Amino acid sequence: MIFVPELVGIDGMKGGFALSFASLFIALITAIVGVFYLGFSKEVAKILRGEGVLAHWTYTSDYWLIYAKEEYKEEKSEKKELFLIVTGFALFFGTLFWILDEEAGFIVFLVMLSLIGIVAFAWQFSAWHNYKLNIGGVKEAYITRDAIYMNRKLYTWDMVLTSFDEVSQKDHDSLSLLVFRFTSATRTGPQTYKIRVPIPPGQEEAAKRIAEEINGSGRIAGFEPRTNGDVSHKTSLSHAFSNFMKTQIANCSFKKIVFKLKF
Repeated sequence: MIFVPELVGIDGMKGGFALSFASLFIALITAIVGVFYLGFSKEVAKILRGEGVLAHWTYTSDYWLIYAKEEYKEEKSEKKELFLIVTGFALFFGTLFWILDEEAGFIVFLVMLSLIGIVAFAWQFSAWHNYKLNIGGVKEAYITRDAIYMNRKLYTWDMVLTSFDEVSQKDHDSLSLLVFRFTSATRTGPQTYKIRVPIPPGQEEAAKRIAEEINGSGRIAGFEPRTNGDVSHKTSLSHAFSNFMKTQIANCSFKKIVFKLKF
C-alpha cells in the first residue's frame, strides 16, 4: 500500500502522499504490536515452563464455580458505581436541556435515556460474558513475583509506569482469595487494577507466604524498590523503552492489562 499511489499514478498532492503515509503508519504499528505480542507469548511460555513460578494451582469444578459466581458479583458491584455516575449526569443534563428548550430538549432527554440504556446493557453484558468465559475456562492459575497467568489470561505489573500496590488475602464463607492490586499510568490518568486469584483448600499457608514474598519485593516497574528515598535504575535505557512500549500497547486494549494467549 505504501507504493501503490506511485504505481497506479495517483498524484502525491491529490492524496497520494496521504495514502502512503497512512499505509506506513499502519505497517509500523502492526510491526510493533507483533513484536511485543511475541514478547508476551515468550513470557507466558516461561511461566508454563515453571520459570520463576511461586505457585501453580488447579481447582475442582465445584470450587471454580464458586469462584466464578463470586467474581461475577464483584464485577457487577464494581461497575455499578460507574453506571450510577453516568446515569446521574445523563438525567441531570437531559432534564436541564428539556427545561431550557421544551421541544429540542425533549429529544436530548430521550438521547440521554438511550445512553443510560446502552451503559446498563454494557454493564450487565460484560459481567455476564466474563462469567461465561470463567465457567468454561481453564481451572488453573500460575503466580510469579510480577505476573499472574490464570484462565489463559496474562496479568502483569512488570512494566514501566506501572507500580505494584499490594497483595492481600481475603476469606469469604466458602472461598479464600489472593487479591492483587497494581496501578498503571494511562492516557486518562492512574488506573488501578484488582485481580482475584482463588486459593485452593489447604493452600492457605502457602498463599500467606506468597503474599509476604511478593509484598516484600514490591517494585515500580523499571526500577529497584525504593530505599531511604533513593531509586536506583534496574534496567538499561533500551529495556525501559521496551517496557514503555509494552505499557502503551497494553493500555490500548480494552482498558485492561489482560492478554489472552492460547496454547
